[in-house]
Order: sequence, then structure tokens, then C-alpha cells
Amino acid sequence: MNLQNIPDDKPPSEGSAMQRRLATLLILLLAAACSGNGGSIATDSVALLQAGRNAADWLIPGKTYSGNRLTTLTQIDPSNVGTLKKAWVTAVKDDGEEEASPIVWNGTVYVSTSHDNVLALDGGSGALKWAFGYNPAYELQYAVNRGVGLSDGKLYIVTQDCRLVAIDATTGEHLFNVPACHDTTNTWYSTAAYVYKNKVIVGTSGGDLGGSGLVSAFNAQDGTRLWDWHTVAQPGEPGHDTWPGDSWVHGGAAVWAGLSIDQNTDTLYAAPGNPGPNLTTYGHAGANLYADSVVALDISGSAPKLKWYYKVSPNDVHDNDPSMPPVLFAGNVDGANRPLLAVGDKAGDFVILDRTTGKLVSRMAVSNQRGIFTTVPTVAGTFACPNHGGGIEWNGGSYDATTNYFVIPSTQECAVWKITYTGAVPYIPGQPYSAGPLPKRQPATGVLTAVDVSSGKPAWRDQLPYAAQGGVLITNNGLLFTSDTSGRVYAFETKTGRELWHDDTGSAIVAPISAYSLNGNEYLVVEAGEAGNQQTPNLPKSHGGRVVAYALGVAQTAVNDSTGQPLVATVAAAKTESSSSSSTATGSVPYTAAQVKSGATIYKKQCLSCHGARLQGVAAPALTGPAFAHANLNVGQTYAIVTKQMPLNAPGSLSRSEYAAVMAYVLAYGCVKSTGDGKPFPLTPPAQVANVKVGAATCPI
Repeated sequence: MNLQNIPDDKPPSEGSAMQRRLATLLILLLAAACSGNGGSIATDSVALLQAGRNAADWLIPGKTYSGNRLTTLTQIDPSNVGTLKKAWVTAVKDDGEEEASPIVWNGTVYVSTSHDNVLALDGGSGALKWAFGYNPAYELQYAVNRGVGLSDGKLYIVTQDCRLVAIDATTGEHLFNVPACHDTTNTWYSTAAYVYKNKVIVGTSGGDLGGSGLVSAFNAQDGTRLWDWHTVAQPGEPGHDTWPGDSWVHGGAAVWAGLSIDQNTDTLYAAPGNPGPNLTTYGHAGANLYADSVVALDISGSAPKLKWYYKVSPNDVHDNDPSMPPVLFAGNVDGANRPLLAVGDKAGDFVILDRTTGKLVSRMAVSNQRGIFTTVPTVAGTFACPNHGGGIEWNGGSYDATTNYFVIPSTQECAVWKITYTGAVPYIPGQPYSAGPLPKRQPATGVLTAVDVSSGKPAWRDQLPYAAQGGVLITNNGLLFTSDTSGRVYAFETKTGRELWHDDTGSAIVAPISAYSLNGNEYLVVEAGEAGNQQTPNLPKSHGGRVVAYALGVAQTAVNDSTGQPLVATVAAAKTESSSSSSTATGSVPYTAAQVKSGATIYKKQCLSCHGARLQGVAAPALTGPAFAHANLNVGQTYAIVTKQMPLNAPGSLSRSEYAAVMAYVLAYGCVKSTGDGKPFPLTPPAQVANVKVGAATCPI
């Protein structure tokens, strides 16, 4: 019997033949399964291929390679879900925009945190077992990590500074650390690591900085690179002629959200993002393959081969690229079960495809679409919906075979889209490759839509008070769990959409929920923290990073502090990989001590929650040290970003004197000397500041 050819997404209706095969499989797995605490001992390729049959553990970021977040645990059901309570809460010292899918193995919950640290927590109490500290040498945009991969007792994580790191899952001991990106000036990792048949497969972020996307595979034993697949068609490859001129060089098409694999056919599915430069039609005259698409890759051989592609978001000028990992399932369409794929984009389009052929089955909008396809950003500004944080975001949704519904969360939010460049956009390593800044965030609400797969139309819709970006966890007994960015976790009845329960974690949720069983108890677990780039003006204040687990019959919540967890330290002055940044600033700038003092106060109120008390970067980039120097900004460029794009939820809202004070504070913290002539930082900086760059040194104030 070929264990690798038993698909993990067959619906119950596919009969007794599958049941006989499963019975045989269970006999083979008895020696490797069911430890005393209810967890699985084995984490080899066979165990991962059968992850959907293992209810006790959560071994793969999307539960299975199909990415359909379905648990077969039944202890929590519609009759008792209203009594769910927090079983334990563990504070996360590395407080930031926490996006990881918790991995659970053998009674231990593993989470990565915003700056690539990894925590191993006891699944019953939340107590820290061990912590792996990792301080990236730099970060390019946003400090996020979407989770670890697990195989053969090892954890794998890819980092902001382009490394693949392996860790012993039992002890937290470092095993290896190898370079993984080809160009660290415009590329990094935020995706979860996927381990498939002894390969670690990941996608790159960085499209918005002018990088070009890659799907890469590495040997799980030592990190050796095995293959790359370019999301921007290279010279001599099919589709290269869809990039006019040399626009392919910085073509974007990052693969940052996640992957899925049909293990029955060794087909990998990815959804590359928007082309570069962002927010403009410049350089986008062709189809720009394979940006804004779903691609199916045959990975059975030594190198991937393209099977098909489908363009999800044509003519993308509003950053509305596909963001969720493709979800694979077998659904009923016109009375027949078919192998399907679901994907969505930030324009709010929800698409179902035949995953064998890539042919469209159904397509509908689940968010308000206004002007998103009929307008383009302009210097004066144009109004369009959804905003760049709206529509369907990176956690996507899940399919329920009992109802034949695919349940997808989305966000309602509009924006005014303004650009600076109407023609060519300059490419500067380490800086956003965009015609203008992303729009100001607006008050946002959420929508939960159950799409009837048979018709491609909504079966029901529910409104949520805040943006809905936490994905969906489906159960076999009529429940679905989801969340919103305020920090609420919800339970709904899958068939009707009736809300049955909710609870507040106390911090923003932009991460998915996982489920596991330990010592006879069923748990739901989620990571929460800052909203970061998803911060909208209507959100309540976050109370810091935390991992929260829920269970039935809880008499008292176990509360764990962050003792023993690594700090996010400001990196000492040093040159970074692929960066020639000096440790000291080049030149001096006028500013006064009074401005620095005033700027510190304004920074604390307006900037600290995202950039950190020590400017080290929390849910937004560092503003000092090698991380900041890596961005290669001169003082004039920094001032333009600060005044036009900050604060994130209200750009341009400070007075000119307040912006000047903040600049003085940031420059002083970065060891840029004052000219010493008693002149303040000017409200309109002179052209000469373009010759002054901040170095990698840090001078805390």
C-alpha cells in the first residue's frame, strides 16, 4: 500500500474502500501513535501525510497540507460551547503583531513570535518549557512570523533576515542556521515553514520592496537548497513576454501568505502577490505572470513544473493581491463531488477553482467593492473599497463537508488612494517600491460569509464589529470558530450562522486558531498581540502579546508571565549581510535639545506602540541600529516618510513642529550629531539633508 497516495481531504461519502484502507493504515501506525498524554510520538513524513487523522495534535500550520482547518475533536459541541473558558494564558515578552499558527505535538504548543523567537509551552498549563531566542540582524518592513514547521522532532523557522533555522523540538537546542534568500536588500520571510517529504518549502516576502518572489525547497536535514521556482517569469521562461521592458527585474509577486499541497498528486499551490511597483499601472501593460495568480506546481521531480495558473486579481493598482493560502477540499458542485481549490484576495473576491484543471467554478465578492476596479490612485486621491487591509486577508477560511459551505471572513473598509509618482517609480534597495504610501486606515468592520459551494452563492452572512482576519476553524459537529482584530474569539453554528459564544482575549488577533487534545481534554489555542499594520482607529487598546487556550470545565485560569522568554534587544552597531551601512552617520543636521525632549514625548504617545520604547521595532520597523540603517534612507527621505505616512492610522495628522520634534528625537537616538549652532530641525528641511544618512549606531536617550 502506498501511504503517500491516501488523500487527506476525501469527504465521508467516498465509501467503504477508503474505510478499509484507513483500517489497514491504523494497524500500521499503532506502533508510532498514542503516547500516554494523547499526543502522537512520530512526526515523520508518514505522520505528516496523515495529520488529518490525528485529532490530538496540530502538526502542520493549516492542520493538513490541504490548508483546510478542520478538527475531528467532538468534546466541544453546540450544547456546551457556551461554557468555554480560558484554560490558560501565557504572556509573550516579544510583543508585536503575532500571526503564527500554533503547532501542537505530544502535549507541547509551539508558537513563533513577531521577531522570530520560538516558545514551547505546556499544552495543559501554558507553562514555558523552553524558549529559543533569535534577534534578526535587521528587518525590512514588518516584524511578523506565521509559524514553525515540524518534522522528525525538529522545528523549522524562516526569518526576517533571510535565514532558515532548525531547532530541536524537545530541547529548543539550535541545530543549524543557513542563508535562504538570494537578495537580502529587498527580500525576507514572514511565511510559515512547510515540511513535506523531507523538504522545507517556503515562499518569500518582499514584493513591495522590489524583490521578486520565490518558492524554495531546502533539505530538511541540513538546509541545503534543492530548488527555486520564480513567481516572476524569467528570461526564456513561458510568460516572460508578459513583462514589458525590464519590469520583470523588480517584479514583486511575493509568496507571503502560505502554501498548500495535494499530497495525492504532489501538486503544490501558491498565490503570488501584486506586481511591482505597487499602486500604479506603470510597467504593468502585460499580464505580469505570475503575479496576482494561483499557480499549480508539480513538485514530484527534482524541480517544479507549472501545471496551470489562474489570474485572481487582474489590473491590480490597489494592493488587492490574493492573500490567503489556497485551501484544497472535495466539494459538491451540481450533485457531483469534485476536487476544488478556494482562494481570496484583498479586493474581497472569493474564488473556487477546479484544482485539477484550474478552471473557474464560481466567483463572488464578499466585501464591499466600490471603485476598486474602475479607478486608479491619483496625486489628488481617489476613493475606493476595500482598503489595503480589507477584503480577504492571509488566514482565509475553511470548508465544512457536512453543509457543503465554505466559510470565509473578510473586512469592510474604504480608503482614499494617493500616489506621489505618476510615471516611473525609482527603485531604491530597502525602500518601498511603490508609487505612493499605502492609504490611511479607516474604521473597519468584519463579515463572515458562508458560501454554498454547490451554487457559489451566500448561504448566510454575519456582521462582526471589527475587522475579521483570524481565519476559520471548522469542527465535525456543527461548530466554527473565528475571531476579529479587537481580540474576540467567536463560536458560530455552521449551518445557520447563529452566534453561540464569544470571549475577549484582551489583545488583537490576526492569527489563526488551532485545536488539540491532551489528557482527555480538548483545547482551542490562539496567539494575540498588537494589531500592527492592521490597526484601525476603532480598535480597543491591546494589552500585550499572549497565547490563550480555551477548554470546558475550567475552574481557574492558569496565568503565566513571560519569565524565561527572550527580550527583543536593540542590535549592537554592526554591518549587516549584503549591507555596507556605516556604523556612524554621514554628516550632521540642525536640531535642538528642546526638540529632542519634545519629540520623545510625542513619540511615546504616537509611535511607541508600533516602533517600541527603544525604537527597536515591535509591530513596525526599527528606527535605530542596523535594522534602520539597512533601509538605506537619507534624512530627507526619512522626513518624507514620517510626515506623509505616520502615524499609521492617521498620516499627516501632526503639526509641522511636532513632526520636526519627532525627527530630532529619532536622529539623536541614531547618533546623528547636531550642527551645534542652536538652530532647530527646520519645518521644511533643506536639500542638503539628502547627503546625511543615519548609520547603524544607537545612542539611547
